[in-house]
Amino acid sequence: MLKTNVTKPRKEGEIMVRKALALAAIVAAFSFCCQAQADQIDVNWDGGGNYNDWDEANNWDPNVVPNNGTDTYAVTINAGTGEVHVGLRQRSTIDQLDCYGEVDLVMGPHDWQNEPVELILVEPNGLTNYGDLEIDELEIIGIVTNWAMLELWEVEIDGDLYNLAGAVIVAESENDVEGDLQNDGTLIIIHASDLLVDRNIRNTELIQLFDGECASYEIFDNNSTGVIKGFGVLFAEQLLHNKGEIYAYGGSLAVASEGGLINDGVLGNHPLSSLHIKPTADVNNNGTIKVNAGGVAFDCNLSNEPNATISLLGGILAATSITQAADANFAGFGGISVEDEILIESGAKIQLTGPTNIVGDVEIGENATLEISDGTTLITGQTTCNNGTIHMIGGRVICQGGFTNNDCNIIWEPGIYTNMADFNLDGTVNFKDFADFANTWLWRANWY
Repeated sequence: MLKTNVTKPRKEGEIMVRKALALAAIVAAFSFCCQAQADQIDVNWDGGGNYNDWDEANNWDPNVVPNNGTDTYAVTINAGTGEVHVGLRQRSTIDQLDCYGEVDLVMGPHDWQNEPVELILVEPNGLTNYGDLEIDELEIIGIVTNWAMLELWEVEIDGDLYNLAGAVIVAESENDVEGDLQNDGTLIIIHASDLLVDRNIRNTELIQLFDGECASYEIFDNNSTGVIKGFGVLFAEQLLHNKGEIYAYGGSLAVASEGGLINDGVLGNHPLSSLHIKPTADVNNNGTIKVNAGGVAFDCNLSNEPNATISLLGGILAATSITQAADANFAGFGGISVEDEILIESGAKIQLTGPTNIVGDVEIGENATLEISDGTTLITGQTTCNNGTIHMIGGRVICQGGFTNNDCNIIWEPGIYTNMADFNLDGTVNFKDFADFANTWLWRANWY
């Protein structure tokens, strides 16, 4: 009889014992490895060496140079009531760095062929500033968190940058953040300087530009509590979403986006400053546009959507074209300039109070209204009224470029402050005004 070698199945108890022994062996090996791992050493700057040199052991307590190897290091630099100047000459790797007081962390003398000098922070805490920290010409690899005052000068941060509530960051010269920027405090970018963020910017507090640039190469989100103001350049590569306030202040502020602009907040200019919107797509305004003396210009078509507001406050609003939707608000005085036309859609209204100049064509749709009060509105282009209404309340419209009347409802009535029948401007309408009117009875427009 042919015999075959057949392995009998192990009993369940035997299998359990073997698994338990294997697990115990793994735990024992892991425990041995943990014991063999490097110890983390807390190192404090005491400046006891001859130079302000990171790589001078006598500058540290204990006297070791913090640079991860067999041991790892949690580093603290505390300036106390004085000022500490620390220079890095070569790449250094530590677990984390905490700074207190007035600390200057700079690039020291080094072999220029090995640029840049890197400070690598391997723990999630990264670099945390609790005092007045200035970083010059270094590359920080890891997360940077600011609780107080942080000054950046030609710094590259390969990680996220957090500016917490009540804290201040001042950016000077060219600075790069290769992660995200979360600003819950104050961010100041000074003259001819920039802060370029490879990923997203989220602002919940204040960004001030003094002839500087703040750019996101993904999404720039100005939160509902966020304020951005100043002059210089604001840029988003994918999308700029404004839910807070963006103001030109002190000069010209250019707001550019390759992916478009969504406005659910306020866009405007302080008097004698100018806001220049330069998106690659048309802008639908769902928030508020405030146009003070100076002006706001859109290098695109602008649509004022239902429940949105455009306030002309003596300045000039410019766009390729402007569309006023029904239930949108558009009121004030100043100037409006379009390359194409202003379209007042069916059921919509524009209210101009006071002297206003419109450069471009105007089309008034069916049941739409152009209301003019207490002043003269000059329209340089063609005015076309298609079953709409021109309502003059103590005001007057001058259709310098011609008027096409397609069943237009033209209403004229005196206003509270002015009456266009008061030809001699004496505050009353009487036969003297009628005599002046009679003298001009046969007048005719040159386009008639």
